[in-house]
Amino acid sequence: MQMITLTLALVLAATAPEAQPAEVSPEEERAELNRQQAELAQKQLEQNAANQEAVRAHEEAVKAYEAEKARVERAHQEAMAKWQADVAACQAGDRGRCVPR
Repeated sequence: MQMITLTLALVLAATAPEAQPAEVSPEEERAELNRQQAELAQKQLEQNAANQEAVRAHEEAVKAYEAEKARVERAHQEAMAKWQADVAACQAGDRGRCVPR
């Protein structure tokens, strides 16, 4: 009896349809690959746009920094020129332009 059961199990296993993946046509495979490629291309375009925005923002920040740096330098030069003129005037006798002690 045990031998018959084993034989029957082997016969059933041999004749049972195996679970095979569904056949995919070359057109379907190509369409799927094209879809994947289009998805990757879209992600790359989005990343490129984000990178360009980051570069633009950085360039604006650099311009703002350079403008502020130039403004501060001008203010410093103006203050130095006024101070030098005040010192020269004080030394020339204009006591109103001397720094109080």
